[in-house]
Amino acid sequence: MLRIPWLSVEFVKVPITTGPPELTDLPVHMAILPKGQDPSPGDWKPAAWIGIRASVLIGPGTGLPLEKGLTYGIWVRVTSAPEMPVLGPFPLHIT
Repeated sequence: MLRIPWLSVEFVKVPITTGPPELTDLPVHMAILPKGQDPSPGDWKPAAWIGIRASVLIGPGTGLPLEKGLTYGIWVRVTSAPEMPVLGPFPLHIT
């Protein structure tokens, strides 16, 4: 399980190891929600590719300030029309 201090501002990165050769040219979004919750349309945030990792910035002052002591699920959605696979949740604990 990934652990990140609640005061930290950093990229959460999820490696995506399968997909088409042009995978990192495709749009990617991420949702980070309390454990047990599934994402709804408004939960998805634009993400970026850092190498083969889908990445989104979290922490105070970002669009994803996370609460200390909670465990979250990280969701990744890659858009490759007509497909839109959703991967996750991957566990993240905020210390």
